[in-house]
Amino acid sequence: MEQKPIKEQIGLLIGLQVIDSQIYVLSKEKASMPDHLRSIDEMIELKKTGIKQAEDNLKNTQLKLKEKEGNLQQKEEQIKKLQGQLYTLKTNKEYSTMLTEIEGIKSDNSLTEEDIIRLMDEIELAKKKISEEKELFKAEEANAQKEKENINLKAKEIDARLSELNEKRNGIAPNIEKQVISRYEKILKNKDGLAITCIEDGSCGGCHLNLPPQVISDVKLREDIVVCGSCLRILYIEDNVEIS
Repeated sequence: MEQKPIKEQIGLLIGLQVIDSQIYVLSKEKASMPDHLRSIDEMIELKKTGIKQAEDNLKNTQLKLKEKEGNLQQKEEQIKKLQGQLYTLKTNKEYSTMLTEIEGIKSDNSLTEEDIIRLMDEIELAKKKISEEKELFKAEEANAQKEKENINLKAKEIDARLSELNEKRNGIAPNIEKQVISRYEKILKNKDGLAITCIEDGSCGGCHLNLPPQVISDVKLREDIVVCGSCLRILYIEDNVEIS
């Protein structure tokens, strides 16, 4: 088979690069989607965990309240019992000692009652906050689900577009010499989806480094594949660009 002229090969590569640039961008976008979906799920799970922790803390506070109320009831019963025994005491010393004990228990009860009031306030605030968090979570969960659906829909659109682009690619690639396409695809893989680039104002369009005049002249001749000495991308010049 007769080898196609380099000028024709370059022309085919330029057309192929237009397609491959789109494929690269779309493939990169699609590749980021699993992480995006995972981050949404992690965010929802984190909020669920936060609500669950708040509910657990509420239960612990309610248990403390119940314990305090039980202790208070026991102390009240103890006071009644001691007060009933006052009239059975025979000496002033015993009577005075028991009164002191009763007053000590009453003092403890006052502190317990303060704790009970504080815990009741904490429980009321916690219940209100949990209720608000649950309502907010419902909206966030609905938004997250909608966002996931949009991502999945976008993935399908990208798949359809990639299918179209690959079909176009398959119509061009076989017309390029094997050695040329092999070299192009190797560069494409290693250079972020850009294997062939136009010379702009004497510089490589890929890495933007100034090119030696001889390299520019060689590119203009289109007698061989010429690459940038820095980034190794294949170079070409638009037909209407003149070299001084």
